[in-house]
Amino acid sequence: MSAIQDARKRRDLALQAWRQELMVLNTLKANSPEWKKQWNAVEAARVRYDKASMEYLDLLANTEFPKREDS
Repeated sequence: MSAIQDARKRRDLALQAWRQELMVLNTLKANSPEWKKQWNAVEAARVRYDKASMEYLDLLANTEFPKREDS
């Protein structure tokens, strides 16, 4: 698997984890101690997603793709 595919998979997994944390947050009573703890988990998951997205985009930006010839 190429580095780009690996990075895309990491980004996709990070997004899935962020969504799962948000779904858990939505089941909790707002501003309860559990909600605040879960909010921190959501924020941490978002940071992981942002980092994975940046790594993926950096790889894409530094990759030369074959030029297509117009028919």
